[in-house]
Amino acid sequence: MKSTSIFILFIILTVIADAQTTDKRSISGFVKDNFGKPIQGATITVQDQHIATSSDVDGYYKLAPADLSNQTILHVTAVGYVAQQRTWNGKYIHDFQLKEDRNAIEEVTVSRFGKTDNERKVAEIKRSGFNVSVIDMNVHANQTANINQILRTAPGVTFREDGGLGSNFVFRINGLDAKIYIDGVPMDNFGSSMSLNNIPVNLVDRIEIYKGVVPAFLGSDALGGAVNIITKQRSRHYLDLSYSHGSFNTHQAALVGMYTNPKNKLSVRTNAFYNYSDNNYTMYSEPQYGVVYEKTVDNKFVPIDKVKRFRDRYYSAMGQIEVGLRDKSWADQFFVGLTYAANNKQNQLGATINAVNGGDWRASQYVMPTISYKKQDFLVNRLFADIYASSSYDVATIRDTALYNYDWSGTWVAGKNPSDVNPQQHEEQNTTNFLARSNFNYDFDDERNHSLNVNYNVNTNNRQTYDRILDYNKSGLPSRMTRHIVGLSWQNQWFNKRLVNNLAIKYYGLDTYKEVDEREFDANHQLLNGSIVSYAKYFNYQGYSFASRYRIFTDGGAKFSAERAYNMPTMNALYGDGQNQIANWDLKPERSDNLNAGFYYNTFLNDDHFINLDIGGFYRLAKDYINTRIVTVDGQSKFQAHNIPGVKLYGAETEIRYGYKDVITATVNASYDKALDNNKYTDETNQEVSLTYGYQIPNRPWIYGNLDIGVAQNDWFEEGSRTQLSWTTHYTHWYYLSDAHLGSLASKNHIPSQNVHSIMLSYSWHRNKYNVSGEVRNLTNERAYDNFRLQKPGRAFYVKLRVSLM
Repeated sequence: MKSTSIFILFIILTVIADAQTTDKRSISGFVKDNFGKPIQGATITVQDQHIATSSDVDGYYKLAPADLSNQTILHVTAVGYVAQQRTWNGKYIHDFQLKEDRNAIEEVTVSRFGKTDNERKVAEIKRSGFNVSVIDMNVHANQTANINQILRTAPGVTFREDGGLGSNFVFRINGLDAKIYIDGVPMDNFGSSMSLNNIPVNLVDRIEIYKGVVPAFLGSDALGGAVNIITKQRSRHYLDLSYSHGSFNTHQAALVGMYTNPKNKLSVRTNAFYNYSDNNYTMYSEPQYGVVYEKTVDNKFVPIDKVKRFRDRYYSAMGQIEVGLRDKSWADQFFVGLTYAANNKQNQLGATINAVNGGDWRASQYVMPTISYKKQDFLVNRLFADIYASSSYDVATIRDTALYNYDWSGTWVAGKNPSDVNPQQHEEQNTTNFLARSNFNYDFDDERNHSLNVNYNVNTNNRQTYDRILDYNKSGLPSRMTRHIVGLSWQNQWFNKRLVNNLAIKYYGLDTYKEVDEREFDANHQLLNGSIVSYAKYFNYQGYSFASRYRIFTDGGAKFSAERAYNMPTMNALYGDGQNQIANWDLKPERSDNLNAGFYYNTFLNDDHFINLDIGGFYRLAKDYINTRIVTVDGQSKFQAHNIPGVKLYGAETEIRYGYKDVITATVNASYDKALDNNKYTDETNQEVSLTYGYQIPNRPWIYGNLDIGVAQNDWFEEGSRTQLSWTTHYTHWYYLSDAHLGSLASKNHIPSQNVHSIMLSYSWHRNKYNVSGEVRNLTNERAYDNFRLQKPGRAFYVKLRVSLM
């Protein structure tokens, strides 16, 4: 019934929107290059009528000539491409495909450096020396995937999940914790309903992945890398609707809409999504890897070969609306917005499969008003201002009032000992968050040979946890964390822009506070002794970075960057999440000294072929490296963040891309990511050498790679249609879960090597307006693991319907 209602709503919205977008008086179409990638900024004119327009981020244009006849001529021009013209001939839809101009190869390289229009938007950042790769999410618009499944195909990226849709995850770039942003705003401010593993691909234009030094405008404590998710934003009317259904009773729906009044420039933007899954997939016992499931027979635990997850349901929903003005004398953009999100996640497992929770779940509701302002030539010429503020309120309920847990047959059990009773929990977490971010960039000249950027972020989290079961006198005490990040950077260009440098300094401030009830009461709630004690810590650090790029020749060059950066602990790491992660108040910020170097080469062999090559290496010395370990609390396994005094990380990665017209694409990448214990002595007094010194940190992948091959054909069944077939493979090399040099290797548990294949077939017609796709994930039903004993879903099937209206 739920899926039927969603589908009916999907059809109704599609019909209404389609009716509203029909306009037979205008000429419209797309401008693309020979490889099918959109060309933004192409100029489309009507001969002798002085009517012109330009293509947008999708290559889309629309104009309304005063007079039309069969002799009306349309002209299309774009920098770096051969101009094209065409007579109207009574058709209201005209698509153009431009070839690059070999006589303007330098401009082509600059404007097309990123292969697609979305990547051209960050071409300036690429040229500035930052090691950044860009994923054009419009290429993946017909997939049922979430952001995490696309991100993990990038070189140097690891994304480790506990299970299926909505499960807990750890995200790293080149072995270090990476910060995640949505349109430049830290994702930590969006609540638990917004995360990498539940945001649909349709809401996103592109993903920028920074490795090593992170630009100052992101303004946070990013250490060794960051991801900036850029959502879809258009100045024209736009509506994108999608709905998918698949294995494990999984439903996903997404909506993106924009409208701008052409007269007064009043704009409305809206985003929404809904996710649901039972996550009831099959898991298999594999004793050689320490994975054994059990059920009770005659009050005894006996192993079984396979089980199905149950009580692992997850759903999340988000709705966002922004209203504002564009292109005013006092603001390029001014928007106020409101976001509401909610989720509900059953928690069947903790850190391992040993305990099967009976009634453990977490639910939250989240509200966030926002305000944003952007202006070029703010107060003075060439000064750009970007100001953002938000305040949010999140109410989370964590509950497990079941007296006993289950075994894997679904039977209630008291545990290994008949007298065991499951500890009951019913907590409410109220969290308020405030973020203010200001970014100012001043260009000293029109050529941007010298630019100065100043950025300031302040972010405050306040949490109160109320225990609904234990003594009410001991709940509701506050925990607080405030971050202050100040950045100043200078960018310069030399030798006709062949050499670009970026020098930055940054201040980090972390203020933490908590109150702990150390009182003791009698049975009548009368105070015996003790008091409420306050604890506070303040950390402050200074970091610096340098990034440089030198263009050796037209199509290639070298990059180098160095930095000292810090990563502040999260609220959950310091204070726990009330469920799977326990607190560690003694956790310290992580520091790392990083070096990065790389070489890139991008070339078009002729009008039909292109090759892109990126090679990079990194070296990092981390102090107080934040890692996750498994601890036992009340007989249950939990995660806890802790510091490793010193870790040395180094590695390399490479990626090669090939394309033939808009018919064939192929991408292959490989990553080598080593982490060694760099703390030589067990303590500072006896100078005893640690047994783990110089050996690899266990329980982390260190060799991994991806292969992606796509084949497409246009106009197979009708003009304006496109059929695509893609195959992806993700490989992870096996690794030990504990120190390999201690004890017998035969006794070591390890995660096995894995090759996970997926295949997708999609069909689009009416010029990408209507889309249908089918997808098979984990085609060979591989036993896939990211974390110890927590098997991920096996073979799964999905179908997706999508409508995109302009």
